[in-house]
Amino acid sequence: MRFRLSGREVLAYGWHWDPDRATRRLEALVRFHRIPGRSVADPGLETWLGEQLTTVVQGGAVFSLPAFPYRERPVWDALLRIPRGATRTYGGLAKEAGLPYPRLLAALLKNPLQVLLPCHRLVTQKGTPMGFHPLGVAVKRRLLELEGVRLEE
Repeated sequence: MRFRLSGREVLAYGWHWDPDRATRRLEALVRFHRIPGRSVADPGLETWLGEQLTTVVQGGAVFSLPAFPYRERPVWDALLRIPRGATRTYGGLAKEAGLPYPRLLAALLKNPLQVLLPCHRLVTQKGTPMGFHPLGVAVKRRLLELEGVRLEE
């Protein structure tokens, strides 16, 4: 796991089952969002992230997005309005964020703070999970289950 810091603030992180892929993911996020600062691997930040994930996924808190001017900021703001235990469709979020559907999908692949910005709460029109790069649909389904959402098989 790698984190991108500006001062002491975490602006992005990259995670993957493979450490090299986590690094490449963070590098792609940094380029896309033009995030300044330094990239680090830090067990203390992994602890911080674990606490934040527990607060958001299990506790229902809304993550406070840094003031940084992320690309596609309306997407991240709209995601934060989806409460724990609820889902939205990709199309519905595209309308709310004021973006064409394909541009929304492209932006979601560059979520700088995955899970804290709850893209796992997005489902298809049929109510099924899709996507969730790089962690996969099984992780997405489990996160929704932790939040009390039961999806059709």
